[in-house]
Amino acid sequence: MSNEITQVKGCEFTTDELQRFHHYYKYDWAAAGLVSAPVSKRIQHFVETVDPGIDSNRLQEWLHTMGIVEESEKSEQARLYERFEHFDFAAAVGFNQMLADVYATDDVSKHGVGERMDQAKAQYYSDNIEPLVYSEYKEYKEVNAPKPVCPYQDLWDPKGADKESADTNKFANVRTIDIAKLLDPDNVDVLTIGAINLFIDAAKTAYDQKYFAVAVVNSRCNGPEPMFLPALSSTGDCPATLKAAMRLQIELRNLNKTKPLVFFANGVVDTSTLGILMSTVDIVTSEMFCVSIGSVSQSSQKFPLSALYDWVHLSNHQAKVSKGTAEYIMCSPDLVLRSAEWSTLGLGIGFVSHRKFASGMEQILLAASCPPPHTRDALRKSCAVESVYSGPSKINVWEQEISKYFAPLADGKTVLELADELRAVKAPWAEKYVVFANAKESNNVAKARVAGMQRVRGLEYSQALALELSAAIAWTAGTTEETKLFSRSIPSLSDLLSENTHATPEPQRNGALQSEVAGECPFAKMYRKNPERFKHVNLGSIADHHSLDL
Repeated sequence: MSNEITQVKGCEFTTDELQRFHHYYKYDWAAAGLVSAPVSKRIQHFVETVDPGIDSNRLQEWLHTMGIVEESEKSEQARLYERFEHFDFAAAVGFNQMLADVYATDDVSKHGVGERMDQAKAQYYSDNIEPLVYSEYKEYKEVNAPKPVCPYQDLWDPKGADKESADTNKFANVRTIDIAKLLDPDNVDVLTIGAINLFIDAAKTAYDQKYFAVAVVNSRCNGPEPMFLPALSSTGDCPATLKAAMRLQIELRNLNKTKPLVFFANGVVDTSTLGILMSTVDIVTSEMFCVSIGSVSQSSQKFPLSALYDWVHLSNHQAKVSKGTAEYIMCSPDLVLRSAEWSTLGLGIGFVSHRKFASGMEQILLAASCPPPHTRDALRKSCAVESVYSGPSKINVWEQEISKYFAPLADGKTVLELADELRAVKAPWAEKYVVFANAKESNNVAKARVAGMQRVRGLEYSQALALELSAAIAWTAGTTEETKLFSRSIPSLSDLLSENTHATPEPQRNGALQSEVAGECPFAKMYRKNPERFKHVNLGSIADHHSLDL
């Protein structure tokens, strides 16, 4: 191994020494029973049992250079600042009241928000715990900042490594719903009716005024292909599963109108559960996020008709989406949507790398603890601060082809007509569509999706949900012809969901999108449809009125 001095400016240690010191830093002190031991005892143990050839004096010198010293050697000022930095502000009573000022400006740069956050923390700490002058703290940190003299610093520096999981329990004003805790322990790969009903029940508890925001996470998002939101169960009573999933969508959308609902999608989302995910646009993703939406995927062939209304109205999400984009996505045989595409479509608010997802989540949840009416704004600004570039989108490069060939699908052109056009293109990408058009199952999926979007385009939200649900139930029963799926009259959504209704109508809504809500109180329904008729009624006196459990 080379003993040459490294080329990092100011480094006085050889490459061999630095590799050995790094080994010391990453050593498992818990297994050795030395987690709380002083530095001198750790060095002694390491030299005696791990690396007898290491120079203990040089190791101690390196630790000093990096700011790692014995507790007895620290000044009282250093101890004060360490207590400040380790203070749990997420659990500090009243600190969240100061967050509105942190996010009150248009400056959402990481430096700007970080500076204001540090000032707010210092003010709170000084007012409530012990005296601390922010300007002196900042000056001390600048003077005593560890020197970046180690070429392996990114491997051991705490700023470069993330926690294994976020501590969501310390955010008392955020209702956290952990999907992993809802799943059947014996069937964690699918979303069963039982799991969906637990999800609905958890969402209902989030209406409590003590919660300013709701976060949906999955603590099992680990491994090379972590699953965030698994597939709907395709065994047993499929219609009942579809109805339960629709009730959950309604519940989450109603909840999202009363307070911010954010999904931390650090994993795979199955196509069949897209309607649940798309209940909000406050979605934070990582490079582990993906949706295999292509018509040849098994999930698409089992449950192809999910979130049709949302796909048709992509432009509602403040993204510059070309006409025909939804049709391109829904017809693609093997398209996988990842974070870059999701952001391009305006369906998410942030991208945080998987490596730093847990710490990023905690920073965003701290912002979500900001009291109303500033909560949603603070949450989104915090997402902007924590987010990084997600990479180029695979959709943008096809804008010309989308406008020329797929946009007409929105105006009535059929999938078969599209296939005929593409046969004449003589390009590899077009040939791929022709091949899938000749395959019966994927062809049926694409035709059903396009026909569904054409029919849904002119409907209001509850009608679209009713049509989507009735067609999905028919599909699971074996009906795949698009004319039979969507030519029928639109049933009542409340009739479709009449059995074991879980969804709670959104409280105090004006001009809601839905004309039918399962289990809704008849008087609330009349008010929602015609508020003018009841303008003389004192609604404050009936603010606690709940829907009848019909």
